[in-house]
Amino acid sequence: MSFWSLPLTYTLINVIFRFVYEKLPCRSLLGYIYKLPPSATWRTICNCHTVESATHLLITCPPKYFVWNEIIFEFLWPTVDITDILKSCLHLDFQSRLVYCKFSGVLSPAIVSLISLAEIWKAHFQCVFNSTAFNPTHVLHSIRRQIAIYTAKQAQSDE
Repeated sequence: MSFWSLPLTYTLINVIFRFVYEKLPCRSLLGYIYKLPPSATWRTICNCHTVESATHLLITCPPKYFVWNEIIFEFLWPTVDITDILKSCLHLDFQSRLVYCKFSGVLSPAIVSLISLAEIWKAHFQCVFNSTAFNPTHVLHSIRRQIAIYTAKQAQSDE
């Protein structure tokens, strides 16, 4: 299944596009645009004193890394790892890199990955705008809920 044939929301297409072209509003990009001091570009979720990049914002930040590992273990284990997800997003190549899903009858690994990415994106910006902590448990619950909604819609359209 190619990226463009996936049933994605415009928000998710926007996030993937910005991620691929390194235009996500992460602190390193905003610091560059607005000429902010280096300390203003540090990571906010994990409180590391290094610059926040788009990859860190969505995938490699420790709390988000935890979420990805849980999703991989629950849905994509044993053939997919975080590197595969990162490369598939950057190259829009979900067919050759993500080849296995435990629930393959209704769910593709690309859909699991993209729903996870969208929910991590939403949770990150809810934390930023609401000044709250990033809660991996809530994000995992949200991802599972969105996957259940997706599979229910797919089952309904197959009838």
